[in-house]
Amino acid sequence: RHPKVKAVSFTGSTKTGATVAETCGHDTKHVCLEMGGKNAQIVMPDADMELALNGVLWGAFGTTGQRCTATSRLILHESIHDEFVAKLKERASKLKVGDGLKDGTEVGPIINEKQLKNIERLVGIGKSEGAKCVMGGERLASGDHAKGWFFAPTIFTDVKFDSTIAQEEIFGPVLSVIKCSSLEDALRITNSVKYGLSSSIYTRDINSAMLAARDIEVGIMYINAP
Repeated sequence: RHPKVKAVSFTGSTKTGATVAETCGHDTKHVCLEMGGKNAQIVMPDADMELALNGVLWGAFGTTGQRCTATSRLILHESIHDEFVAKLKERASKLKVGDGLKDGTEVGPIINEKQLKNIERLVGIGKSEGAKCVMGGERLASGDHAKGWFFAPTIFTDVKFDSTIAQEEIFGPVLSVIKCSSLEDALRITNSVKYGLSSSIYTRDINSAMLAARDIEVGIMYINAP
């Protein structure tokens, strides 16, 4: 609120960011907000599948899902859904979970116990609402994982676009796979959340890419990148 502060940059929750924006607006300060995200990766049938597969592995699990722009929803065209999910499970099951300071670790720990319990809570809700947990879905707490807050890379399929795990920010290694029937359907699903941070589309069709960039309501739009 100090009059000599001309610009404010904020990264954090949507609720707090709204208060920051309101305060800055009163004094017409420049403000840049990076708030909550339920970031989607769309994969169309004409996409480079290996590129898209590498993208979602990094996007969803590369930082244990603890990144503002981490991939939380994977929107797959129905014609490639089953094959893509099978390949994703095969690759994701080989990810090494462990101490983030050690060479070879691909998925590190959850930041603290409170966040781990919140992830467990939301995963439980996902299962109770009918989504199918095809990989992970549980805390890792034995052997090398006995000390620390570790959660297995988790993939849900049969996720309804308006279900809890498809709408709420989880901030952990949990990916919700949603089936779409067309590009227009994918754009509708992407825009169905209250967040608007980032999104991506994998396609070789420049028209589809530009349509997504125009119509998806996010601050950051990636094309053929996670």
